[in-house]
Amino acid sequence: MSAPKRILIVDDDAFIRRPLELILREEGYAPETAADAEEGMRAVEATPPDLILLDVMMPGKDGFTFCGELKRDPRFSSIPIVLLSARGLERDRSYGLSLGATDFLTKPYSPHELRKRLRELLSGSA
Repeated sequence: MSAPKRILIVDDDAFIRRPLELILREEGYAPETAADAEEGMRAVEATPPDLILLDVMMPGKDGFTFCGELKRDPRFSSIPIVLLSARGLERDRSYGLSLGATDFLTKPYSPHELRKRLRELLSGSA
């Protein structure tokens, strides 16, 4: 039996991280959390996750910047990144995808839609 897929949640808001963590556990994933991009980078460098859920609007380094850094680094460029943002404008979505994000979900997101997208993204590496 294979180990559960590791998903890193990078979001500065604990009220967002905690429900995401619960949803992921219910789905059989192994979630990890980081409160900002710097903590997220340490987690990725320690053990690259199978997927990253990344908030866009964070203090310090925002999710767009962090996403671009990860995608430019050959060690981490293949990790799927799903951007999560309250900024639902098409230009934000387009910009995130142009940086290399795999998907973009607008907050508040549907837990059902999140589960579906995660299954789709991780099934290729199952």
